[in-house]
Amino acid sequence: MTAILELIKDPYERKARVIPGLLVALPLLVPLLCVYGAKHPVLTGVIGLLGGCGAIYALASVARGRGKKLEETLVKEWGGMPTTIALRHRDTFLDSISKQRYHAVIVAKLGIVMPTAQEEMADPAKADDIYIGATRRLRELTRGDKQLLLKENIAYGFHRNMVAMKPVGMLACIFGVVYGLLIAKALQVIPPHFAPVNLADPGLAAGLTLLISLALLVAWAFYFDKEAVRRMGFVYAERLFECLSSLPSAAPRKRTSKPAATS
Repeated sequence: MTAILELIKDPYERKARVIPGLLVALPLLVPLLCVYGAKHPVLTGVIGLLGGCGAIYALASVARGRGKKLEETLVKEWGGMPTTIALRHRDTFLDSISKQRYHAVIVAKLGIVMPTAQEEMADPAKADDIYIGATRRLRELTRGDKQLLLKENIAYGFHRNMVAMKPVGMLACIFGVVYGLLIAKALQVIPPHFAPVNLADPGLAAGLTLLISLALLVAWAFYFDKEAVRRMGFVYAERLFECLSSLPSAAPRKRTSKPAATS
C-alpha cells in the first residue's frame, strides 16, 4: 500500500507510468464494470481489491520496464539521448548561437570544460561522455524545483511508456471493440452475423466500450510512435538547458590533458 500511495502522490510516477498502464486495461475494465458491475457488486469489489493489492503498481512497473527497454533501443537508433545529441557541435537541432551559449554557461555554472568542435571530431566518444556528465549534473541541480522542466520530463516519460505499451494496448483495444460489438448485438457469433443497424442504439455499456476502445486504438496507431518520443525528448532537452541561466556560477575545472591533435 505504501508503494501505491507513493505512485499516486508522485506526479511523474502517476502520469508517466501509472496512466499508460491503466490506459492499456481501460478497454477491458469499462465493459466489465458497466455490464457486470451493477449486477455483481462482488466483481466491483474484487477489481477494487486487486487495485489496492498491487495491480496498479504492477501495471506501472510493467510500463516502466518496457519503457526503459524501448529507450535503450531508441538511443541506439538515434545515436544518443536527445540531451547529448543537442550539445554536439555537429548536430543542427539547436542553432549555433544557442549551442555556443549553452556550452559557455555549462563551463561557468557547472565547472565542466566542454570540448571544442575539433576535439569532438577527433574523439566523439570522449566528447559524448562529457556531454552526458554535464547533462546528468544539470538534472541533479534542477530536480524537483522546476515545474516546467518536470512537465516536459513527464511528457517524455508518458510518450515513451505509451509507445512501449503499444502492442499490448492495441490488442486490448481490439478486444474492447469486439466485445463492444457483441454486447451491442451488432456482432453475433452463433450464427456468425453482423448487424450494423444495432449500432444506432448500442446502449451505455457498449457505447462507452466502443468509444474508448476506438479512441485509444486510433491514438496508439497514428500518434504514439518513435518520432513522438524523439520529439518530446528534444523538447525536454531545450527546457533543461534553459535552466542553466538560473544556476549559481562555479569555478571551471582545469584541463587534465592537452586537446587531441587533429589530422
